[in-house]
Amino acid sequence: MSSRRLPFALVLAYLGAIVAVDLMTPSNLRLDVYAALAPMTAAALCTYRQTVFVGVLDFCLMVAHHGVVNGEVAVNRVGSFVGNALMVGASIAVARLRRDAELLLERVRATGEAAQRALLRPLPLRTHSVVVDGFYVSSQREALVGGDLYEVVDTPYGTRVLIGDVRGKGLGTLGAGAAVLTAFREAAYHRRDLEGGVVAMEQGLYRYHRSAEYQARLRPERHGGRPEDVRMRAAEEFVTALVFGTEEGPGDPGPGDPGPGDSGAGGHVPVAFVDCGHLAPFLIGADGGVRELEPADAGLPLGLGDLAAAPRTAQRVALPPGCRVLACTDGVTEARSPGGGFYPLAERLDAWAALPTPRLLERLRADLDAHTGGRLQDDVAVLVMERAAEYGAAAAEGEEERAPAP
Repeated sequence: MSSRRLPFALVLAYLGAIVAVDLMTPSNLRLDVYAALAPMTAAALCTYRQTVFVGVLDFCLMVAHHGVVNGEVAVNRVGSFVGNALMVGASIAVARLRRDAELLLERVRATGEAAQRALLRPLPLRTHSVVVDGFYVSSQREALVGGDLYEVVDTPYGTRVLIGDVRGKGLGTLGAGAAVLTAFREAAYHRRDLEGGVVAMEQGLYRYHRSAEYQARLRPERHGGRPEDVRMRAAEEFVTALVFGTEEGPGDPGPGDPGPGDSGAGGHVPVAFVDCGHLAPFLIGADGGVRELEPADAGLPLGLGDLAAAPRTAQRVALPPGCRVLACTDGVTEARSPGGGFYPLAERLDAWAALPTPRLLERLRADLDAHTGGRLQDDVAVLVMERAAEYGAAAAEGEEERAPAP
């Protein structure tokens, strides 16, 4: 509302100036047409109430001066009255339409934001064993989500973390992303192994591509009338993904349950991940060292699994105390500067590895904006996974209980 005060003040000043000049000039020099610009300008720049105020004020001043005070013939008085009434009425009508459009836009934006937040929950996300923080930036203006996706699920088998990237960008990729997310959330509770969950995600993407809605959107007549073009387009909409899972058994330390599980020496969190054609994650050590976790067998993206001779396999690593895993989408590594240079993510992580996670993410996002000049070419998602403090305390307590008495 405060942003509308300056235009309102300027419109009033303009109207006052027109009235003053009109009073000082001869009666045959009529400026009521110029005064009518005041409510029209208010309709475009001010609020509805401000426009009504300016319109009524303009009408009263002009009619009083040209329709009552001035000794003109009756026809001119009626013309002045009717003309000002029409201009003011039109201005108020425009302001009303503009206000209604803004209210509708706010409701649509709020609804869209709620829907998008249901698709991608706000970070950070926490389970009993890990905390996942990060940020997400859509390359499409006024959109909270786009072609990248992430999720964190706390299951009976451990924490499951997903980060993925649908081929393409913007809101047009939401269908494939939602299909993968839905399958991931469901499979996380019913598939103990990560490989089975990945298969379920790929099946969910296949079902989406076979759906009537998707087929109607890619009707053959829209693509040269050839059904094979439709099938080719569906095959090209694949999803790269990384799926992480903490390997916890019934005896592993959970909330309030520091039982004798195999959590690793010093409370290490056993982590497995399956690579589906995604960028390799980074392991940030407690000492500040950074290295890529390149899988021994990188799998194909979701949607292309039928082309592989063997199923995707999981790689297992230990997440020691103080270590973090950073995963991102190619919107980060392929972000270009105005000069065409790619963003040097590994170099930046080496310099910032000692920073706490919130500070590291803040620095990374600001530096990414500076590198691209605020113009991202693709959606960006960054996740940092680290073990929760409660899990570390429970694990340490469990180690003490298992240690032999002196």
